[in-house]
Amino acid sequence: MSLFYNLESTWLSLRHHAFRSLLAMLGVVLGVAAVVGMLAVSEGAKRESIERIQQQGVDNIILHSKKPKANQTGGETIYFYGISREDIRHFSDVLENVKTVVPVVELRKTTVWNSSSGLGLGGVVLVGTTPEFLRISRSRNADPRGRWLTDTDSLFSEMVCSVGVDAARQLFGLEDPLAQSVSVYGATFRVVGLLENPLRSKLAGKYDMNNMVYMDYETLLSVFNRDAMTVEADYVYVQVEDIAYLKNTADRIRAYLSETHELPDYTISVPYELMLAEQATQRVFSIVMGSIAAISLLVGGIGIMNIMLANIYERTKEIGTLRALGAPRRTILIQFLFEAVTLTGLGGVIGVVIGFLIALLIKHTAGMPTIVTPGSVIVALTVSILTGIVFGTHPAWKAANLSPIEALRR
Repeated sequence: MSLFYNLESTWLSLRHHAFRSLLAMLGVVLGVAAVVGMLAVSEGAKRESIERIQQQGVDNIILHSKKPKANQTGGETIYFYGISREDIRHFSDVLENVKTVVPVVELRKTTVWNSSSGLGLGGVVLVGTTPEFLRISRSRNADPRGRWLTDTDSLFSEMVCSVGVDAARQLFGLEDPLAQSVSVYGATFRVVGLLENPLRSKLAGKYDMNNMVYMDYETLLSVFNRDAMTVEADYVYVQVEDIAYLKNTADRIRAYLSETHELPDYTISVPYELMLAEQATQRVFSIVMGSIAAISLLVGGIGIMNIMLANIYERTKEIGTLRALGAPRRTILIQFLFEAVTLTGLGGVIGVVIGFLIALLIKHTAGMPTIVTPGSVIVALTVSILTGIVFGTHPAWKAANLSPIEALRR
């Protein structure tokens, strides 16, 4: 029989038992919607977390100076702690896989002042770093008239700084930042450039890089009395040459610090390892969520089988007539299987639409990122069609094997 006949037969059957068909289809619709919605939430959470980790640089090892707790020091007051300049030199000179070592020191509890207007902001962070920070942080010079920090600034202890675009907006308003100066504890620094981080990354996940004031690392330690500061580097970015040996380099850094530091006054973060762990966690999460949603498809498949078996008993006379007129078993098998696949396929399409709407609803109401990928749609539709084939095969086979004489006698 032709495709047109199968379509017409399927349409008449669904229309004749519209409500029953809708109930049978509902399980597939809800199952597919659950699959698409859950995978959208899972994919959105995965990409957000991975992007957040990647912003720190997957080729970086990030060290953070941490003040030891009182119970770790035996009650003794600690005046100096964390990663030292000697540690930084060791990483740079001894570890062969290290490409760049970028220290960052933060001037705590600082108020940055606009030298001309007298406007002071306490929320802007002043840090000292090296010229390589611009590249390693994936930032850029926002104004072509300006520049970033250079080695010359360190060599001659130039009193200059680069200001993040958000900090510049708060400090100077509509004025040209490059014609201005900022003051910190009475020291005045000339603004020579604007830094912009397009990814809006946070320094070690803490401070917005666009809301900071940057000056040369050595100059900051010199101007603000290195001996009076409790740390020589709050954060240290160690960038590796070959990411294949990143774990080995991180292990060597851990071993060195454990030998040279009596107290646990540091933490080590490896974004690449965090990313791999996050990906593995999200894969498990997606499998679990997909398995839960698959239960709905199983229930829907059972409903499809029930309605198809009911159709066989109601259409026994039709089957017997077709067989008596010479229709082969294959034709009957294809006809009923076509109906089952059409039922689940239609339910799959409706389920995809509802799943997409669920993802949008979660995104706008809960504020969670959701991403409906083509892969999840293809998987959902494929599973719905396979559900029709699997659960429709037995009723179709049973219809095809009805005896024409017995069918007409009924």
